[in-house]
Amino acid sequence: MPIFQKKFAPKVAPPRTQRLNIGCPPPAEDLDDFRTITLNLVDKQLCFIDGVWLNGLRVVQGGAGTPSGAAGVNMTDDLLRMKRRMKTLEQENNMLQVKLDVLVDLLTENVIELNEIKNQ
Repeated sequence: MPIFQKKFAPKVAPPRTQRLNIGCPPPAEDLDDFRTITLNLVDKQLCFIDGVWLNGLRVVQGGAGTPSGAAGVNMTDDLLRMKRRMKTLEQENNMLQVKLDVLVDLLTENVIELNEIKNQ
């Protein structure tokens, strides 16, 4: 009988092939409906888009009672969204410029080494 024998060896659990909640039906709701959250206040509608609360349609009180096209969408929200998009595109452009510079450096090194080998 060896001294260093394993005394406890747990069995390996078999992989689960069935769902845990067998009695529950799978969710039938479309989760895309919950991606945009809107909050209706007295004179505003706020939308939670991309982690930021943005002004939505403004309700016009009196007169016709329906929002017109000019007073509908707040321009500052569009500007904020465009600035954020422009910033991400600039960052992506800078990263691609750095990658391009590295690739050009590698290419020039390889061309120099190839010319040295041809001259020998």
